[in-house]
Amino acid sequence: MELRHVRYFVAVAETLSFRQAGKQLHVSQPSLSVQIKQLEDELGVALFRRSKQRVEITRAGEVFLSAAREVLLRLKQASAAALHAESGEVGTIRLGFIPTASFQILPRLLEKIRSTLPLVNVELREGSESPQITGLRSGTFDVCIGHLSRTYDQIENMLLIRERLVVALPEGHRAARKKYVELRDLEGELLIMPSKDLLPSLYQMIAAAFLKNHMPLDSYQMAEHFQTGVNLTKARVGYMFLPSSARDFVPVGVVLRTPGFSIGPLDTFALWSRANVDPLVHRVLSLLKEIKREL
Repeated sequence: MELRHVRYFVAVAETLSFRQAGKQLHVSQPSLSVQIKQLEDELGVALFRRSKQRVEITRAGEVFLSAAREVLLRLKQASAAALHAESGEVGTIRLGFIPTASFQILPRLLEKIRSTLPLVNVELREGSESPQITGLRSGTFDVCIGHLSRTYDQIENMLLIRERLVVALPEGHRAARKKYVELRDLEGELLIMPSKDLLPSLYQMIAAAFLKNHMPLDSYQMAEHFQTGVNLTKARVGYMFLPSSARDFVPVGVVLRTPGFSIGPLDTFALWSRANVDPLVHRVLSLLKEIKREL
């Protein structure tokens, strides 16, 4: 059985006329009759009762018509889905991201995907640089938003945002009255550091600032999550460094001040594998380019 047999049958069943169906299909009436006869012979049942005056569909034909319409509908849907996939308008995008991306970049990207690519499903996974690179190479990730401590073979990158770091202090801290905070203003206090495993670039950036300013980095507490660090800061346990994009997310009780010493800036990139030619990946990268312009 060929697909054209199904189309021809549905046309005849809906018009109950070989002549009209032939016109719709641009097929001669004798040829159409032969095609329907071939279908009936293959099925082993009569689909129509023919006479000089009329064409009637049989009970077997009615049952087959329902299934045939379903087949053609599914084919139409599959064709549309294939076209959408080819243009990057449907499918699943597996997106890796670092915690700092959730301040600005990730919410903007998800909103753009919802509004411009409504048929696309997004799978999110938070992670650091090393598993992101491994995932991009293995195909576990399609696109990642992350920091880069170095370049990698076969991994493309696009700078999305370069932002300064700010000092987060508990409200009422003596240095909170100053516009610019120096490292000596924080001497002897507990520094809440980002996880070296989760955010190695930020960790190294902070450590380098202390080294450059000849300040010992001997009193610090690791925090796996930014929210943990912010809560500890609010509780007056210590202080921390945040990207400036976190400004709208700090709670009452925490103030942000500009460092009076050299530190940063912090760069965030879009990352993807050079070998990934999925059109959907490039649609998402186009949205990230828009976000880059907005930021």
